[in-house]
Parts: sequence; C-alpha cells; structure tokens
Amino acid sequence: MMRRLPSPRFFLEFASLIIFWLLATFCSAKTAIMVTLAFVAADTIRRLLSKASFPRLWVICSVLAVVFGVIDLLAPTPFIIRYEGSITNLVTCASFIWGAYGSPSLIQEMVEERQGFTFPPERQELLSFFRIFTLAWAAYFAAKAILYGWLGTHYPRQKPSRCARHWALLALPLWFL
Repeated sequence: MMRRLPSPRFFLEFASLIIFWLLATFCSAKTAIMVTLAFVAADTIRRLLSKASFPRLWVICSVLAVVFGVIDLLAPTPFIIRYEGSITNLVTCASFIWGAYGSPSLIQEMVEERQGFTFPPERQELLSFFRIFTLAWAAYFAAKAILYGWLGTHYPRQKPSRCARHWALLALPLWFL
C-alpha cells in the first residue's frame, strides 16, 4: 500500500512554524520572527478575503508564533525563551484536550482532511478511537511541558550549535510521513 503525502493545505497549517525554523537556521532570530509575523498577517488576510477556514492547528501555531514573536521583539532580553517550550506544550496540550471533545476530534479532523473524506457518524468505535488518541497526544504534550519546565529552571539555556540546527531542519520532513 502506497502512503500519500500530506496535502499542501496540511503544510499551510504549520507554515508559520516551518518558516520560523527555516529562517532561524540561516538568519537572526529577530529576522525570523518579523518574517513569520508578516506571513501570519498575510495568510490571515488571504483566508479572510477568500473566506477560507481557519483550521484549529493553524490557529494554535499562528497564535503562538504571534504572541511569542511580539514578546521576543519587544523585550530587551529574551527572558521568556527559557519557558517558551513549556508554555507552548501546555497550550498544545490544552488544545488537544479541547479538541478531543469537538466534533470531530482534532486528530480525526486531520485524518479526514488528509484522506479527503469523513468517517460515518454511526462508527462510534472509530470516533472513540480518535478521541482517545487525541487525549493520548494531550498527555504527551503535558509530559513534554513538565520536562521542559524542569529543564528551563534547572539548566542554563545554551545556543544550539549550527550542526544541531541543521539536523533539526533535515528531520522536519520526517514529521509528515
């Protein structure tokens, strides 16, 4: 069985995050933040004018990019960067918990978008699976938030090496397989 790649619309949901990571690898953090904020503004205008939807993951990624971007641009020192990972994972956890009780659940919505059709509502066992799977992801993000919070308070932040940033950039496509 051949696996389908995610649609370009799926990548647009994470575009603000992808743009920031790409630019942060090759440019300064402030440049990456400003371009990401400009992209989010342009994409918001595009979605409003074309009456396109605002998927839940797009909202999460874009709101986090804007909030942390503005804080980092306005602050004289990057004081919040130590806890951005923890805060981001807590927000993502809360979004997955909230999304688990939506109709459809957050994971089910992503799967349906990727495959191009919806699951029949009478398949309660399938809907329950997606709800439980979404809650499992929420637990994962909660555990990451706790770990990042602990690391942020007990270890000094070090600038990642160029090599580590390039490996992270190379690993990005693996998330979408």
